[in-house]
Amino acid sequence: MIIEQLFGKKKLTDSEKQIIDFIESNPRIVINLSLEELSEKCYVSQASIIRLCKKLGTKGFAEFKIRLASEINAYLHNHHHIHIDVPLDPNTSEKEIAETFFNLTSQSLQTAFHSLDYNGLRRAALMLARADIIHIYGRGESLILAEDFHYKLTRIGKPSTLEALNGFPEAKCLLSNPKVNQAALVISHYCNSRQIHYIVDELVSGKIPFVLVTATENPWPYENFSAATLRIPCPESRFKMGSFASRTGMLFLLDCLYGQIFSLDYEKNKHNLTLFSQRKVERSYFYSASDSIDSMD
Repeated sequence: MIIEQLFGKKKLTDSEKQIIDFIESNPRIVINLSLEELSEKCYVSQASIIRLCKKLGTKGFAEFKIRLASEINAYLHNHHHIHIDVPLDPNTSEKEIAETFFNLTSQSLQTAFHSLDYNGLRRAALMLARADIIHIYGRGESLILAEDFHYKLTRIGKPSTLEALNGFPEAKCLLSNPKVNQAALVISHYCNSRQIHYIVDELVSGKIPFVLVTATENPWPYENFSAATLRIPCPESRFKMGSFASRTGMLFLLDCLYGQIFSLDYEKNKHNLTLFSQRKVERSYFYSASDSIDSMD
């Protein structure tokens, strides 16, 4: 783990010791600093920081910050890293279970936040916001995230479709229509199912641009066809207790995407949200009145 490597290094230059001392005293500050800012605070060159990051097995300062952010909350609470796949130990108490999942959620959010691609988010949001209709796809655990996003779009009156049954996404024929501006959102943790292959093939054949949201490091070849690929780093393996880290990270990423879409036409979306809420209140009143009449019969 990056924190264990960082504080366990013995053969260090004076510059590297200064950097590590500052990081150990101010870990939360460091993940929000630029390379130039950290260089100034540690009184060392930017090259010294980059060399230290590479010694720790990262490509540079940006990746180092992502790795540090992913471990920082667990380290500060327990001084040890939470195991992503099986975060619980034998005979863990109720309170310890709650603390573990609280720390794991915080850890996952920190990682997702510091890995956000803001240019990609804006590009994806613009494409989806301008679409007349959005086709949403998800399978397995990704389907739960897709349904949540679909419901959010419904609340602001944005036309969207979601096929929740296996077989339907592949069977539906998507055709390019010059009168209808179509776009799609494909959510897939691993991008390795046959269904995802069929969906992407249909979208490409129908000339419908799509956004790919994934937790896989190399979503080849699908990222070559997507208009924007948004991803979260996730160290989970297939032998996991549950998708706790990736679910938290992807939900956060999708919330950011929804927030961007909402803000692009803020007043209209806010108005639609008000209308949606009013309709729910009116329906509740109608159903309550109907129940009262039924009880009198």
